Amino acid sequence: MKICIISNSHSTTDVRLYYKIAMSLAKMAEVHLITKSGVRNSANNPFQAVVDTESDWYALYLIYLAAKQLKPDIVICVEPLTLLTGIRLKRKLGCKLIFDVHEFYADAYAERFSPIFGWLMKHFYLSFERRLQSHADAVTAANQEILDQLLPKSTRSRGTHLPNYPVKNVWDYSCETPPEISTICKMNFDLIYIGGLTRDRGVFKILESAAILKSSFPALNVLILGKFFDASVEREFNAMINANNLNAFVYYQSWLPAEKIGIMLKRSRIGLWLFNPQNRRISKAVPLKVLEYFAAGLPVVTINTPLMKDLVEKNGLGVCCDFRARAIADAVSSLLKMDKAQSKEMRKRIMDITETEFNWEAVEPLLFKIVNKLASTP
Repeated sequence: MKICIISNSHSTTDVRLYYKIAMSLAKMAEVHLITKSGVRNSANNPFQAVVDTESDWYALYLIYLAAKQLKPDIVICVEPLTLLTGIRLKRKLGCKLIFDVHEFYADAYAERFSPIFGWLMKHFYLSFERRLQSHADAVTAANQEILDQLLPKSTRSRGTHLPNYPVKNVWDYSCETPPEISTICKMNFDLIYIGGLTRDRGVFKILESAAILKSSFPALNVLILGKFFDASVEREFNAMINANNLNAFVYYQSWLPAEKIGIMLKRSRIGLWLFNPQNRRISKAVPLKVLEYFAAGLPVVTINTPLMKDLVEKNGLGVCCDFRARAIADAVSSLLKMDKAQSKEMRKRIMDITETEFNWEAVEPLLFKIVNKLASTP
């Protein structure tokens, strides 16, 4: 059996696409991952190919040509636009089609517009996405709410929830330290935040809470690791660090490859996942970063929403709080003040639940079931 995974926005080293889906399916098939960026690998299964273009639209055509030449039995599309390519391949080759959805695409598209037009644009995009996915033989999603939004009730059976859990022991390996982080790799951190640096993801709340915490914890070290998407947010971030005298407490590192992040997690005590609860797209999905914190044995300070309370507080894996600097600082303080026995007990709970539930290996059989079913269907 031959399987192609295609994307026009993700890299060939994307964690979900390569390290999870492709690596899993390589146990049962010849797998080719074709995208417009990343590394090339023509020697080992799963294979990785990169089309030579910067254009998302032209990439769809080049990906089509590359996949058509391989004559796959199953094609896995990652974005709504790559479904256009997948549908064409299905008509040409008679292959089966899977749509693997990672994001709330309609919600993200609507955020580009003012609130007045946002709801209309969301409806427009969702209608477009629903029409495209109707051509897929199966739909998988990292979040159950994505399936509920995308699939009509009459076709809900075509959908399968494949949580984006980390691979077991994802950080249990030795890794060469990149030169750009050689200095901070010699340090230990009380707090670590990994992810996009935006206002709604709480980047300024982190700084405000650090300003509160530094008086009680004079040796406080905070590592913020991520990428700014708005130059004005970055300027405000730097100005706030200077205004609050946080240069000795807050360390910023630009984005690192996913496989290097474990180096920093191993040197940290608490993981931060902060977000504006009024942003429904962010608040209604469990982010991979929280699960990666857990995989490293870190308790999490996050925002008080039903989803996070059910995951974090119900299982005793950290603290949920309001999206206010004082509340965040108090939550962090409660964890930093735990004695060694309490910290050890919480870490054990985190590692136990990661080992038994929150790992990709627990999800893998669902993926195999879908693929085997499609492969056996005429």
